[in-house]
Amino acid sequence: MENINDFNELEEMRQQIKALKEKVDRKGFLNENLVKKSIQSKMRSIHSTIYTLIALCALVTPIWILIKMQHNLSWAHLICTLLMMYVSLFFDWYVSRMDVGRMGDDLKETARQLLKMKERRAMHEKIGMFVVIPIWGLWTGYEFYTNIKDPFLAKAVIIGAGVGAIIGIIVGISIYFRMQRKNTEMLEEIKSITEEE
Repeated sequence: MENINDFNELEEMRQQIKALKEKVDRKGFLNENLVKKSIQSKMRSIHSTIYTLIALCALVTPIWILIKMQHNLSWAHLICTLLMMYVSLFFDWYVSRMDVGRMGDDLKETARQLLKMKERRAMHEKIGMFVVIPIWGLWTGYEFYTNIKDPFLAKAVIIGAGVGAIIGIIVGISIYFRMQRKNTEMLEEIKSITEEE
């Protein structure tokens, strides 16, 4: 009789362990799905920021053409300014071009791509901040100074352009840090799931 009771208790424990394992597996699956949705949402947000920047560049292009005409700036400066904007924008798009719909299918591969994205974006930002913007800023100042005949107006335009450039740099840096933060959050979410496995 004791053997039958022991057998029943053992069978009941097996059933409980099986139910617990299924619950853990189900929880892991749900967690993975939540992480996948969160990653896709954050990536859509990065893509939407890039589309906003594309719209802004389209708006700024005719403004730069008007500035060139009004202040008799060189064609070389205008072409380089527009090229700088669009090449930078293309690089932002290229770095963030991951297919949102497939993100999270393979979490380790997604993490690898996100890490690469983060590193490339950091490199792009350093080149822009420490090479392109200083050279372009000096050239723009020189263009205004030499092409505007009234020295008072030239100084006023240079100061206004400088203030505008500083505001643009602050906005650009904040966008950069927001994108990098989203990348970090996505990587941490993947890490939390892969460490559980």
